[in-house]
Amino acid sequence: MRTALLLLAACFAAPAIAQPAAAKIDFASVAVALKQLESRDGNGTVVTHADGWTVINEPLASAQWSFTPSGHYAYPAVVRRTIKRSADGKVDVETASLCEAPEAECSKLLVEFAAMNERITQALKARGRQASTPPAPQ
Repeated sequence: MRTALLLLAACFAAPAIAQPAAAKIDFASVAVALKQLESRDGNGTVVTHADGWTVINEPLASAQWSFTPSGHYAYPAVVRRTIKRSADGKVDVETASLCEAPEAECSKLLVEFAAMNERITQALKARGRQASTPPAPQ
């Protein structure tokens, strides 16, 4: 899961990423979302499985879907993160979720994704500082 998120961050690196706003996903259930999205594998999407998570990347839509594993406290749930880049180069991460677990567990899951976004933001800021640092005189 962490590897997939870091790859997503690397693909869309920019000076800043905003915190996600929790929106809803328009599928009848997590199971329906998983089935429909997995059926697109190879047609503009890439489905991977790591540590029990199913991660579906849609590069053309700049989107990543993360499905919780069956033993996860928020199972069944899916979180979609979409990278939005404005004309001025600002990057935002829009987060949407569909969670069928109790509300407290769903909220905890979204807090974890917000924390991942913050770590990505900090890494990108550090990377931006390094890129803008002039070379040492020789």
